[in-house]
Amino acid sequence: MIKIIIIEIILVMSTIAQTTEAFEAYLQELTLEFDIEQIQADSANLLKAIILDVREKDEFEVSRLKNAIWIGYDDFDLSRVDSICHEQEIIVYCSVGYRSSKIGVELKKFGFKNVKNLYGGIFKWANEGRPLYNDSTETAEIHTYNKKWGRFLINSNLIKVYDK
Repeated sequence: MIKIIIIEIILVMSTIAQTTEAFEAYLQELTLEFDIEQIQADSANLLKAIILDVREKDEFEVSRLKNAIWIGYDDFDLSRVDSICHEQEIIVYCSVGYRSSKIGVELKKFGFKNVKNLYGGIFKWANEGRPLYNDSTETAEIHTYNKKWGRFLINSNLIKVYDK
């Protein structure tokens, strides 16, 4: 019985390692694809920056970074950022960084000077055990966009939500 448990643990750890490597490889490719500065969670000054969530509304409603402002992706409209000073530091994020990189590039085209993308998005943030919020309450739920992308969430303390 102990042998079986040890084998199962080894298999799970191997799967997690492979998933982590695949996620990191994807993030490296993404970084090369877009002309936008990537910022690590440890380096992000979330107290001074404006944090923009570019995921869809149902993803945002499940959980978000503290004080994040929803601006969407599919129906993104510049009027949602009209009140933000073009000199202000802005950190954009989505699930893994693709959508936020695209919106970040657009914000730069429209004159925002200090736009950065949160490297790895909310998935990397959550995998590192950083807090997620639903309104002002901390939560363990996170919207995974879909099951395919949900595989990159490896923190066992997270509750994956596909539709809410």
